[in-house]
Amino acid sequence: MKEKIIKLIKNANKIVIASHINPDADTIGSMLGLGDGIKKIAKKVTYYNPSKELPRRFDFFCGFTKIKDKLPDNFDLLICVDCASLDRTTIKNGDFKIINFDHHKTNNNFGDINIVKENYASCSMVIFEFLNDSQLDISPSCATSLYAALVEDSGFFKYERVDKTTFYIAQKLIEYGAKPDKIASLLTQREPLAKYRLLQRYLNNIELKANATVCISRLDLEDYESTGASVSDSDSFVQMGLSLATVKLSIFIYQLDENRAKISLRSKNDIDCSVIALSYGGGGHKRAAGFTANLKDIDDIIVNILKKVNI
Repeated sequence: MKEKIIKLIKNANKIVIASHINPDADTIGSMLGLGDGIKKIAKKVTYYNPSKELPRRFDFFCGFTKIKDKLPDNFDLLICVDCASLDRTTIKNGDFKIINFDHHKTNNNFGDINIVKENYASCSMVIFEFLNDSQLDISPSCATSLYAALVEDSGFFKYERVDKTTFYIAQKLIEYGAKPDKIASLLTQREPLAKYRLLQRYLNNIELKANATVCISRLDLEDYESTGASVSDSDSFVQMGLSLATVKLSIFIYQLDENRAKISLRSKNDIDCSVIALSYGGGGHKRAAGFTANLKDIDDIIVNILKKVNI
């Protein structure tokens, strides 16, 4: 499989490496780390993300300023990272081959070649394994992007899928030049004041349901506009709801535009967030998933979710 991928990369005249809309550290780090790793064998690589605004705190990733929100007119190879389905990139099928690197169990294997390892804590682990096993160059900048992606998507090594392989790959990335203390500082100690103003609103809006086992909070467009915060500033809020002692399911609803909202889910114990998200056209992992819905449907969706989890 890896030999086929190397052949496709070498033979392609124009390659697009795509990450999912509303990107997190794993999709950006996997994309840029992969691009850095194949630069010696690839003719031309374009980094693509459909979002108009990227999280500012990822600006230390190698190649961050080269990410485009428009596709080139033509290309012959598309490499998707950390995307459970092609529509997460907003790209339609076309006259090009697709390589699909991912770690979501809801991945629908949309690529011509699929390397999906759902037991891995991050997609960047899949990318590292491909680069390392293919004996491609892993520079310090590449290692930095992949390590940052790994630690953030694993919750700094506290999520369920963290195992000895996670730590082995982290160790190897450190050997390749990643600096854990510097990366941790860059990811966690550069927060804008607007984020904390927005956090106040998230906390004020918390409702506890089902005997305080479900935490629900909402933010609308006005919350973001009046605080000066961006959507990416609220990425970690849903996890805060889950940190409450009695809470088993955290639901965070935030408005995307006049008609749509994103619903993020986090869980403890036996609640499978991916099953819930998949039933509404979304996806993710057992403990972390999400989907998009029409604003007018949100109240009914919350009622249905509470019935499904039956806490």
